[in-house]
Amino acid sequence: MGDCVDVAILTKSIKNRGYCVAGIDIDTGQWIRLVSSDANSCGALFPQDLQYKDGTYCEPFDIARIPILRKQPHVYQPENVLIDEETYWKKLGVISVPDLIRLHPPEKHNNLLGNIYPYITAERIGDVGISLILVEVSNLIITHPTDRSTKAEFFYGFTRYENMSVTDPEFYHTPSGTKISQALLVMSLPDSPYNERKYYKFIAKIIKIK
Repeated sequence: MGDCVDVAILTKSIKNRGYCVAGIDIDTGQWIRLVSSDANSCGALFPQDLQYKDGTYCEPFDIARIPILRKQPHVYQPENVLIDEETYWKKLGVISVPDLIRLHPPEKHNNLLGNIYPYITAERIGDVGISLILVEVSNLIITHPTDRSTKAEFFYGFTRYENMSVTDPEFYHTPSGTKISQALLVMSLPDSPYNERKYYKFIAKIIKIK
């Protein structure tokens, strides 16, 4: 893979007190999830990992040149790549939504990450084969069932998805009941279950189209 990869960053969502950072390889159009060597956080990235040499930090929609050590696929996250935590990232530019769609068009799936439910069981997760998707949805509604919980419901095709967990921090304080007519979603599966059986799906990024 070489010692650097150029990535259009799409997610900087909350994970184990750090961030889950993933995006699209601008040379191949394929998914990459960037992980650290920090075992306690299951590979989450932290601010120092996301820093450019000028002291600023990588944000979603940045195109960044990222020093890497190797591919490090997890059994349920085949897209994982281990970053070089000793070297600064380099910002190459910013990607627009139209350019993102040209680079990686919204995917077509029969269902989202294995079924129509907010989670997939341990017995079924091995059948999914991927842990990141970009899909176009409609009639999305944001809710906050508790002070520390953000959820979304939406239509994908003709199927309604409900009670889907949102880890995109930009929507943590969005008023409950906020509606988005059309959006792109980055959805993700974790590498470990919430309990012994349930791997909850996360909406790691919501990109409003209209």
